[in-house]
Amino acid sequence: MKMRFLAPALLALAVPGLGSASSASALHEGALAVGRSAGTAQQASNSWTATASMSTARASLTATRLSDGRVLVIGGEYDSAHPSTAEVFDPPTGTWSPAGTLSRWRALHIAVRLNDGRVLVAGGQYSTSAELYDPATNSWTPTGSMNVGRISFTGTLLRDGRVLVVGGNSLNGVQASAELYNPATGSWTLTGSLRTPRRSHTATLLANGNVLVAGGANSTGWPRNAELYDPSTGRWRRAGTMTTGRENASATLLGNGRVLLAGGGNPSALTSAELYDPTSNSWSATGSMNTPGGTAAALLQNGRVVVAGGSGTGDVYSPATGTWTATGPMVFPYASAGAALLPNGQVLFAGGRKVKYCGQYSCDEPVADAELYTP
Repeated sequence: MKMRFLAPALLALAVPGLGSASSASALHEGALAVGRSAGTAQQASNSWTATASMSTARASLTATRLSDGRVLVIGGEYDSAHPSTAEVFDPPTGTWSPAGTLSRWRALHIAVRLNDGRVLVAGGQYSTSAELYDPATNSWTPTGSMNVGRISFTGTLLRDGRVLVVGGNSLNGVQASAELYNPATGSWTLTGSLRTPRRSHTATLLANGNVLVAGGANSTGWPRNAELYDPSTGRWRRAGTMTTGRENASATLLGNGRVLLAGGGNPSALTSAELYDPTSNSWSATGSMNTPGGTAAALLQNGRVVVAGGSGTGDVYSPATGTWTATGPMVFPYASAGAALLPNGQVLFAGGRKVKYCGQYSCDEPVADAELYTP
């Protein structure tokens, strides 16, 4: 067996500006409709094409879109060694380049793009440490440490520029604690705790500035209750009851203000999806995906949502009809990949893990493959 699992049934969803398992809505921010260039040549619609592979095989990585449209890939579980490397994908050329060296190996961490363009990376491997990536200098610098070492947690950029970190696993078990990072001071402070401890959940910044936390798992199972965080008070309140408890789902803020929660597992992979309505503070079922799982998601420029990972094809959700349409076959249908919307409207899917048989056992093998989805 080439790799040991860091934690059972923990997959990481990474999105630019938010970190693992957060709302995919941030993928749409700052997106520009531009002509396709050499690295992302014109492709058939609703199809997948291979692009250059990363230099390192990674699973449970984070993929963060930078202000200039490039994508920063950080950390992850590795096939043989555990290098503290990062790399950047350049959409016009379709190539990868080194992005410096982190202070430590990280997996199941968060990566959040700050308002000044730097990227905050924190946690992973139960570490409290955090550091900042500066795209202008392609370098890393340390910043203040979290109060709690975490994996499988969420990081969300708030309207005021602070970052909210919620839940996850620590060496003391599943966490209800939450804390805030202040970029101005480089420090962390504890804030109100969740009503229910959870890991592998989602966190979505709503249009009103509150943060919706939903799903996940803990020692009692898969909680269906959801919660809302109010940054002005630092307190949590109830946000209705989900139709299905699920962990490692994708969460996407739609153009109409509702939140789409899709896939995940409890523990088997799910095809079901549901919607949170902030106006009524309630959940309702919507159409089911064609294939189960799908923990990586991106909000497309046309307002639809593509969800993929772990099956042969992806699925595209239409908010107007509440239905899903299968994409063409993926080139690399791997779970635990990173996803990022590119400036030209395509979506980069990178890394992940595939099942490999090791004698009488099966084991997961991280991959360096990457592909592009063309809507």
